[in-house]
Amino acid sequence: MKQGQTLNVVGKTTPRMDGKEKVTGKAVYTVDIELPGMAHAKILRSPYAHARLARVDGRRAEALPGVYAVITRDDQRRLGMFGAAYKDQTIVAVDKVRYVGDAVAAVAAVDEATAEQALNLLEVEYEELPSVTSIDEALAPGAPLVHDAPSSGGEMMGQRYEIPPEFAGTNLCYRFSYAKGDVEQGFKSADDIFEDTFSFPRVQHFSMEPHATVAHVEQDRMTLWAATQEPFTLRDHLADIFRLPLNKIRIIVPYLGGAYGGKLAVKTEPLTAALSWKAKRPVRLAHSIEESFKTVTRHPARVLIKTGVTKNGKIVARQCLIHMETGAYADAGPRVTQKAGYRCFGPYRIPHMKTDAYTVYTNTVPAGAYRGFGTLQVTWAYESQMDIIAEKLGLDPLEFRLKNLLKKGELYTPGDTPVDCDLKEGLLRAAKEIGWGKRSHKTNRGKGLACCMKDGGGTYKVASAAVKMNADGSIILLTGTVEIGQGALTALSQIAAEELAVPLERVIVAQLDTDVTPYDVNTNASSSTVVMGLSVQRAAQDLKRQLLRHAGKLLKTNSDRLSLKNGHIQGGKGSAISFEELMHRVFLSSAGEIVGRGAYQDTKSKKAALGSPTTFWEISWGGAEVEIDRDTGEIKLLKYVSLADVGQAIHPVLCEGQDEGGVMNSIGHSLLEEMIYKDGQLLNPNLIDYRVPSFDDLPRDFETILVENHNGPGPFGSKGTGEGGLLPVAPAIGNAVYRA
Repeated sequence: MKQGQTLNVVGKTTPRMDGKEKVTGKAVYTVDIELPGMAHAKILRSPYAHARLARVDGRRAEALPGVYAVITRDDQRRLGMFGAAYKDQTIVAVDKVRYVGDAVAAVAAVDEATAEQALNLLEVEYEELPSVTSIDEALAPGAPLVHDAPSSGGEMMGQRYEIPPEFAGTNLCYRFSYAKGDVEQGFKSADDIFEDTFSFPRVQHFSMEPHATVAHVEQDRMTLWAATQEPFTLRDHLADIFRLPLNKIRIIVPYLGGAYGGKLAVKTEPLTAALSWKAKRPVRLAHSIEESFKTVTRHPARVLIKTGVTKNGKIVARQCLIHMETGAYADAGPRVTQKAGYRCFGPYRIPHMKTDAYTVYTNTVPAGAYRGFGTLQVTWAYESQMDIIAEKLGLDPLEFRLKNLLKKGELYTPGDTPVDCDLKEGLLRAAKEIGWGKRSHKTNRGKGLACCMKDGGGTYKVASAAVKMNADGSIILLTGTVEIGQGALTALSQIAAEELAVPLERVIVAQLDTDVTPYDVNTNASSSTVVMGLSVQRAAQDLKRQLLRHAGKLLKTNSDRLSLKNGHIQGGKGSAISFEELMHRVFLSSAGEIVGRGAYQDTKSKKAALGSPTTFWEISWGGAEVEIDRDTGEIKLLKYVSLADVGQAIHPVLCEGQDEGGVMNSIGHSLLEEMIYKDGQLLNPNLIDYRVPSFDDLPRDFETILVENHNGPGPFGSKGTGEGGLLPVAPAIGNAVYRA
């Protein structure tokens, strides 16, 4: 489609394809799945942060009427280990437990009450061990080891991860290092050097729908209905664990009630499958809110950032030391650490840079993927330090940033994709929107700015899609993108409808089923619009070529002279044929279908620091105004403006909703949320003691501005969005508080 051509569906706000089902309560989620003879599962979880398992006996629980299966460490012996980056997990603990909440055993019974009763009959003897529940404790000389021996490595999103041999006998499990220029020489050329340490709290995803799985194992055939963001990768892990070929495992994904990264990788799906295998019937395992709190979190982090600046305000060197606390199991920790280590320099021109980022095991809840993937921890550090430096140098924070921002077309690092938007334009707009430079008459008010960027789309993506035309000309879209609430299915349908020139209501999306849905590596990293969007667009274009070829033969004309419009193929001199008529004439009956296929695959490059150039840069700007109560310390967020570079908004309201939701998510991290540990015990795994933002916490004045320059790599110039809105929030608010 040519630049500037009028779009029929793309760029318009249409009703969500899943909207009616969800608002009427008819939408089916994993927790709603019911199968004949289905059992209900419960997990016995460790009360200790670190303990040797001296004895585990499930015989009394197995003897309880209504109990179909009990899984203990004895069942693990025939199964493989798993984990997103490293294979460091078992379906239940074998030698020892590593955090409060670690799975010790599980039961499947006729109902939840019986399963709960059976848990009380499980006999477990623990030998408590010293624990480490913070970065400092884990790194201390002679610290107790969370894992006594290194785990085997694994592949995650196209990259191989291994524990460095030198980390044996420590709680370190991964290191990412990167350098450009000569950082020591850079610091020597600086007039001022600033060194600051920032910490980021442990927070929980709190999806409205907790983790849930329904598994049905029949002989060697395994079917799971799973609340997962990456069904195909989950299938891969299950194949390894149960030593089955991929075609023996089927993952069906109903709607997800939120995820934010917490439903990436493997959680308790293998345990549910093991229970079904042993019980010889379907098994449902649905977590409580407290159990999800004890399943996955965002990484707490400590970031030491050292920046050298000349007297005229030019940044010449930056060095970062990052520690990411990954909890008892690595999960996606190495990948998150890698991303944090790479993104810590910010959107600035820095000739000399060096980073070392480490992943640290502790006896706490495992930390995994969470919206932003390590970026929030480092944007909080580098954008907060920008204001500290500006204050000490007597510079305006806005002018200091403008002096150092990368320009469009410049390289973030050699081998990566050049910066693809005007950073200066967006920052000036954010400043204007909050009235930067206009002083308030109230002394307890302040304004803050932040400008952040992350490599978008993930490091390495493989995706495919199919677009199928039925005999009546209606369209079915097959896509591996998971609808988490972000509106992806609506946006992808718009792309297909646009390419095929049909009304949106003529397109439906098939339920995601790994047996029939084309492959997609996962739904993460704000990638769906670009990566899956291109796959869908290419599939629609493939279908379009086939339709035009058939029509050319029927209309006895060159297919290049034909076009699609409103469900018809048009030729010269007013000749036209409807899709339905075309299908009937091709198949000589009311039967048949034509399928278009499209795919996407990232390129790998040894020149790129992360192995692949970024698909696009996800860039966002934030501006905040706060009021401080000097007596109580209460922070009131008076105004927040968020700018998101989306290239082309496929569905403007969905883009705004993604951005606003991301901002509110991050307001929680910035002002309200923190998981509190004491003596190895998580004190607030519930929504009474753990506060998430409500409507009362909305900024009094809240605005999202979509920056549309139509220059993205996705369909019709689009870029991904969704994570970017979170990145500037904490530093923008923090800088406003600092100035107040």
